[in-house]
Amino acid sequence: MKKIVVGLMLSVSLLGLSACRKTATTQNDEIQKQETFTTSSNSSEAKKVIEKSSSSTSATNSEEPENNVTKNIWDSEKADALRSFIVNWSATMGQSYQEYQPQNNVNFYGLQLPDDVLENTQKQPMAVDNQIVSAEWSGNGESAAEYSIVAVYSDADTAAFAAKHVYFFAIHNNDPVVLTSMQNQGMPDGAFHFSQTENQELKNGFQNIVNPS
Repeated sequence: MKKIVVGLMLSVSLLGLSACRKTATTQNDEIQKQETFTTSSNSSEAKKVIEKSSSSTSATNSEEPENNVTKNIWDSEKADALRSFIVNWSATMGQSYQEYQPQNNVNFYGLQLPDDVLENTQKQPMAVDNQIVSAEWSGNGESAAEYSIVAVYSDADTAAFAAKHVYFFAIHNNDPVVLTSMQNQGMPDGAFHFSQTENQELKNGFQNIVNPS
């Protein structure tokens, strides 16, 4: 009888131990599954973050403005600035200047300027400091000629006969220069002669407009 009781107790103990082992194994399996799921989930989220960051960086780079924009030596804004400057400058000089351009010439002692001295419509050579030069009208300050003329002003319509001025605002070797003439008769070389203005205010004003600091 005692043997039977001992045997039953031993069987119950073995069954309980087996159940504990099974429960422990099941719990370990569940923990491993949870860790695997968490790792997989974290990897997926990390991948999404990386992809989103990469996409955001690409979009930012594509929207960056281009800073290497080449600006013209002369443009409409600078032309407007020169007009305003001439109005103020001529007032201080007690003179009145008008603006001229190709096909809208000033009659300067019978010469139609600027057309009559420009390369494509030349009727008379143009000289600077007694040297014959080439000159072309230019909207951006560049041309194949030695002097790119960007603006012309004259007081020929209002000044006394022997006191008329004409100014050619030009770009020469990438530098802004103001050429002036009061020539009222023919010269031995048949050219119309200019020299650089000695008016420092006019010279500085044009230089500051072309190359603002």
